[in-house]
Amino acid sequence: MWQSIKIANFVIVTTMLLFHGCSIYVSTTSKELKKNRFLVLSMYLSLSDSALGLEFIYHNILVFMNPQGVTFQYQCLLIQHLIGGTIMSSLVQTLLICIERLNATFTTQKGILVLVSSNKGVLLYFILSHCIALLRFGMATIDGPVPCDPKNTTTTLSLFSHDIPCLCIVVAIISCYGVVVYRMISLQNFVPTSSMTESQVAKKKAKSIRTRRNAVTLGLIIAVSLVAVLPRSILVFYSYMGNKSALAGTLTLIFNNIFLLLNPVVDPIIYVLRIKKYRQYLRCKCLKKNTVSDLVNKS
Repeated sequence: MWQSIKIANFVIVTTMLLFHGCSIYVSTTSKELKKNRFLVLSMYLSLSDSALGLEFIYHNILVFMNPQGVTFQYQCLLIQHLIGGTIMSSLVQTLLICIERLNATFTTQKGILVLVSSNKGVLLYFILSHCIALLRFGMATIDGPVPCDPKNTTTTLSLFSHDIPCLCIVVAIISCYGVVVYRMISLQNFVPTSSMTESQVAKKKAKSIRTRRNAVTLGLIIAVSLVAVLPRSILVFYSYMGNKSALAGTLTLIFNNIFLLLNPVVDPIIYVLRIKKYRQYLRCKCLKKNTVSDLVNKS
């Protein structure tokens, strides 16, 4: 079963990297999309998810090699903790998108919110989450190497240094999203349109529609994040209470290799389904590439 799940994991990860590769290509080659802060932060989320995919691939290689030496066991333990750090980083990226959407509900952007969701902030949080992962790895190696077993990811150390912080980030995401939705509803009911010109009313409606669509897109991303993170967190709490059974081990295997990948796999699909400009640019890039290929073949 272990090998079957890892094969399924490898297929999912390969698909995920393909999706995110297209997402990053479209985002970086389209000048108009790069001006949209929401999509820029979504691109950073794609980069973080791509890093997660590469880490999973390396972990799969180690598992298929079935290493027994101390060096391989340390590598497996290290990559497991780095995967945890990247998952935490992806959750932080989602929180930053929520903060950016919150800032968009203000007439004048708040400096502290701009600073928190800036490019430097994104890099800082990515480094910090992986520093926590490396610290956790160092503490885990005190007792020597351990087998490359998924049960070793549900320890007390991982509970307090990974799962509880991730749950706190999820709570912050939900809270921030709730404030965004509340402010959107309040602003729509508060701002009068009788004293505005037709062009101002049209701009206001367009902005409201765009903000509402972004909020719905963000809501879908958050929903997928909850489905991906909460089952494992609940299972870790269950194991921490001393309930370690064969079923818990099987569920750990499934949650670590399937559920945690739901978020990075589904995110690019959400972008395509929900963001019209993203679909248009993706279609243009594909058609342009196909046109060039046809010309080359004809010549």
